[in-house]
Amino acid sequence: MNSKSMAKSKWMALGLGLAVLGAEAPLPAEVAIVRPPENSHTERVDFVPTGTVRLDDSFGDLYIEGWDRPAVEITVTKEMQDYNTPNASASLERVHITTERPSANELKISTAIPPHSFFRHPFGGRGDVSVRYELRVPRDSHLVIGHAGGNILIDNVTGSIDARNREGDITVILPGPGPYSIDARSKMGTVISDFDGTPHVKYFVGEKLDSDTDPGAHPIHLRVGFGGITIKEMQPEAIP
Repeated sequence: MNSKSMAKSKWMALGLGLAVLGAEAPLPAEVAIVRPPENSHTERVDFVPTGTVRLDDSFGDLYIEGWDRPAVEITVTKEMQDYNTPNASASLERVHITTERPSANELKISTAIPPHSFFRHPFGGRGDVSVRYELRVPRDSHLVIGHAGGNILIDNVTGSIDARNREGDITVILPGPGPYSIDARSKMGTVISDFDGTPHVKYFVGEKLDSDTDPGAHPIHLRVGFGGITIKEMQPEAIP
């Protein structure tokens, strides 16, 4: 056997030996994936069509979907951002989300958080708890949203929408073709729309879009401090 054949045989033997050792070695114990502590709560409230749903001081991710039932369904999930937070349950409970009925045709959802140190959250952060809101509302509801930061997604709502977000993105998916009267502005971000409108650029970093339509159009009023706005037209096959 020449030297090249001998070297090849050695490498084959070494590879076979390592494979045998790997097969015989005990597998490491399975490591469970640990999620941060969280709690979730779902509430359903009977509600009239064309009523107003108002969210005050919400933060985190907000999803709103229009449906055909005369009710509002609210699922709120609070989650710790840190895996190893002491007294996690107490921290979650300190973020209070309440619902109230100021009138028969208005539902108000409010979020309250305890005071936190300016030096820990100098830019207005909401502390160690993140929140996810999932709402189903009558499709022709009117929405009034004051969001303190995070992403907003509104889908299949045909009533008027007034949404303000301090930082984060707003995405609105509207059943076409409307008509809608759109007034969307971002101080530092882009505005993209499937619907006709006049775009404007302000100070090279912000954008706005205005559309002039008939007086009967549904008003869509969107504002973002830092983030983008996207307005999409729902495809006909996706409309329930």
